[in-house]
Amino acid sequence: MLVAILLLGAVTAAAGTRPPAVAGAFYTDDPAALRQQVTDLLAAAGKPAAAARAIVVPHAGYVYSGATAATAFAALREAAPSRVILLGPSHQASFAGGALPDRSLDAFATPLGEVAIDGEAVARLRASADFQGPPRAHDREHCLEVELPFLQVVAPGARIVPVLVGEETEPVIVRRMAHALAELLDPATAIVVSSDFTHHGANYGYSPFAGDPHLGDTLLEVGRATADRLAAIDPVGLTSQLEVSGDTVCGRRPLAVLAELLGHAFAGSGSVVGLTTSGHVSGRFDFSVTYAAVTFTGSWQGWKDDPPAPPLGTLTAAERAALLKLARATLHSHLAHDAALASWFAGSGGDPAWRSPAGAFVTVNNTGRRAETEGRLRACMGIIEAREPLVEAIVSAAVSAAHDPRFPPLTAEELDEMELEVSVLSPTSQVAGPEAIEVGRHGVVLSKSGRRAVFLPQVAPEQGWTRDEMLSHLARKAGLPADAWRQGATFEVFTAQVIEEGS
Repeated sequence: MLVAILLLGAVTAAAGTRPPAVAGAFYTDDPAALRQQVTDLLAAAGKPAAAARAIVVPHAGYVYSGATAATAFAALREAAPSRVILLGPSHQASFAGGALPDRSLDAFATPLGEVAIDGEAVARLRASADFQGPPRAHDREHCLEVELPFLQVVAPGARIVPVLVGEETEPVIVRRMAHALAELLDPATAIVVSSDFTHHGANYGYSPFAGDPHLGDTLLEVGRATADRLAAIDPVGLTSQLEVSGDTVCGRRPLAVLAELLGHAFAGSGSVVGLTTSGHVSGRFDFSVTYAAVTFTGSWQGWKDDPPAPPLGTLTAAERAALLKLARATLHSHLAHDAALASWFAGSGGDPAWRSPAGAFVTVNNTGRRAETEGRLRACMGIIEAREPLVEAIVSAAVSAAHDPRFPPLTAEELDEMELEVSVLSPTSQVAGPEAIEVGRHGVVLSKSGRRAVFLPQVAPEQGWTRDEMLSHLARKAGLPADAWRQGATFEVFTAQVIEEGS
């Protein structure tokens, strides 16, 4: 049936117009019925609290997600935009950056008629190296098309800037794309981001909550936590929750672009106005997709870079406690796929110290019976160099610790049997020789013959080692003879603020 629809669209669409690819499948291909359906959904959504300058909406079949989408489109109608930037994920092609429509196109079609492309805006983006994704990605993509009938009703005559964001888009490209899109913003421009949230079930290859007797509630809880991070305009919290938990949010890349854009070029606030799952509609949760609608009210501003990060000083007791909770929340979300990390950002993510660059290690120790058979140390991984903000360094270290290659991977069943330690590192500095190393105060990085190994400051005292014994063990850790440190090795030292659970 879908093939027939595609062929029909290819025959009937005017030259220069992208034909509908999923009319008759995701939504009806009868123009009168489609307009009535969209009008009814918007009426049922009621009057919004305020006009929205940006919205996030789902892109499933209208029977499943149309009512949720309508709650956000109703708020967009109040803004009366004349131009709409459409962002969505590519389900058809893999690439980095943004994909724009083919140069031959000047409109997208639906059963309700044509929607004109803003050629000038698209041309400006096309000049950027970050918007060179394959135009063919648009050919059969449904995520933007599904939003068009709503736009044709709430913003008739508005021109569109259709952008698909590839799954291979790294954070640095996300930031550059947001900066480029900010150049297009004005009071008459709105942004619509198309994304479904968690895809749960064997068909999706993701079923961490299988067997949960309250699966519907669990899926709503996870979806709400993620959507709340977006509504809070928290790019780091949003991205961390998605990446750490492995949540199957198909639009995570375009959502990241929106979060960066809102964080740097918007004055206002967000709100989650709709949330459901296909399971709540169909009554079946063996495979289910979560749908969220988020609106942002306020005004576009000129792009503002992040302020300089403050130098990291001595952590307060409250900050130390928060960082331990961060490490545990990260492991919890990574191993149990829950919303613990998003909850941490909701309660603790605003401290300026979190933006300070720092190295960090997360150590996992066995407690109880496992320690008797496996030893106390369960994992220890981290980042020595201060190359990323403190919070992100701890999140990265905790995820790495879950997969420390020296041990079997951590499991969710171990969460209640582990004790965590977080080490926040000072910058490293090279010393002339081993005589400058102070046991118990200095962590040490030994380098020789292309090999390298590190011990944290607390390792030697915990093991009862002298300096020479520590260096011998460190040499062996680097894959060198025990006495290799005595000649030709270089040493870097650092200090650490060590935070332990139960201390």
